[in-house]
Amino acid sequence: EGHLTEQTTTLEGHLTEQTTTLEGHLTEQAAATSSISDQVSETLATATKVKERQQTWLSEVRIISLYKVTTENNRISNGYDSDLVTDGQFIFDYKTHTSMRTYSHTASSSPDNKIWLHLGGLFRIHKIKIWNRRSKSMEKLVGAHIYADDKLIGEVVRTGETHDFTVADDDPTYAREVTLHQPLAQRLHILELQVWGCGPFSEEDRFA
Repeated sequence: EGHLTEQTTTLEGHLTEQTTTLEGHLTEQAAATSSISDQVSETLATATKVKERQQTWLSEVRIISLYKVTTENNRISNGYDSDLVTDGQFIFDYKTHTSMRTYSHTASSSPDNKIWLHLGGLFRIHKIKIWNRRSKSMEKLVGAHIYADDKLIGEVVRTGETHDFTVADDDPTYAREVTLHQPLAQRLHILELQVWGCGPFSEEDRFA
């Protein structure tokens, strides 16, 4: 009987020790879980704050075309090249002396004249405005298409001094370049190609 009592006491001691050890492990796991939960909450709060700041940044729409690089497929050699469409000069369109050239025009009236405006990054596009040459031949722009990358934004359907193309807020459009394309057999001669938007953004950082 004494031996049985001794074994029982020993067993109880082992059980108490194992219970204490298990409780310690459970306490450690609970603390670790609580720490992970706190870290997840902090990360979520940081991500939410960053997103709010980015969305606030989106609310600032500004001109993003000024002094940007341009290229064209039918360049004339006497100084009327496409860089004039981003120089900010869109009021004086009449050449009163030989050094006044504020508009660009292509070398010939062959079909598919194009001007590319390279934005230098990925931007969300809100509005595009074409300032037509007003002193003569405004009708030559009729039929021209305006693209944001490969997306058609609009078409010039009437004769006018300016042409505005606004992108709807529920149709978010991102692009790296804007293209003015005249598919008809007409020269492209415009004063300015203006683009309003916000950015730049990374490819993974678009907001619908």
